[in-house]
Amino acid sequence: MALVARVMEPIVETRALIGSAVEQRWNALLDVIGDDPDFLYTWGLTVYVHSFFWIVGGLFVLMDLTNRPVFLRRYKTQPGKNEPIAWPDLLRVMRTILFNQTVVGIPLTLVGYHATIKGSVPDVRTLPPVDVIVRDLLVCVFFAEVGFYYVHRFLHIKPLYRLVHKKHHEWTAPFAWTAMYCHPIEHIISNMVPPMIGIQLMKAHVFTTAIWFPLVIFNTIRDHCGYHLPFFPSSEYHDYHHAKFTECFGTFGYLDWLHGTDTKFRKSKQHQRHRTLWGIKSARELFPDS
Repeated sequence: MALVARVMEPIVETRALIGSAVEQRWNALLDVIGDDPDFLYTWGLTVYVHSFFWIVGGLFVLMDLTNRPVFLRRYKTQPGKNEPIAWPDLLRVMRTILFNQTVVGIPLTLVGYHATIKGSVPDVRTLPPVDVIVRDLLVCVFFAEVGFYYVHRFLHIKPLYRLVHKKHHEWTAPFAWTAMYCHPIEHIISNMVPPMIGIQLMKAHVFTTAIWFPLVIFNTIRDHCGYHLPFFPSSEYHDYHHAKFTECFGTFGYLDWLHGTDTKFRKSKQHQRHRTLWGIKSARELFPDS
């Protein structure tokens, strides 16, 4: 035991030093933007998350507007679609997103915070331990996946699909910003509520929240981007859902497997391509159409 303690001692000290350095930088940031939790959990996160969506998604959209760089065209999941994106379509998507983010999203964020976790969140200047951050993120992942899957299936019921979800499925070959192109009701119950559940249940630190929301945004951008790039998680799964409508309702696939809502996908060419690419060959080059 003494030997183990001696071996672990420098590791523990290193972790403490790293944690201290991160907390110092975090507090330096709070010195600039303020440490009012009401501001940070609402307006601060709103500006941060929306900026992340437009900037990261915009990098993919720029490729679809310019068809450059040329060597990345081989990684399109549906070649010939949105090459390039028509400007009227792009502007229509942008108007819908801005409406969802501002008229719908901001009031819901304010009401959600004040009705649930206001006054009960951790001290914003004291960062949580790594194990607490990981625990809270795992809870967030679980409830986001469960919430999204069942809400998504619910939206595919015929009356709801026609009245609400059909707007999102106007894009059978999605591009990055279409991740948030949807009816306001869908934006609330599908895009906003599931990722918030874990944060509210755990009363997660704003630092943890600032890690979680960009992960959610990046994941949905990647799902809708229309590219299956090397070294990135595959987008084939959700792209198949947009192309076929009837399967692949979840994000990770576990609930689709459990409920049998991926049986056709598993027999498809897209399933063969649904893997991380560790070389420069595209999924279509590795698994060409018959």
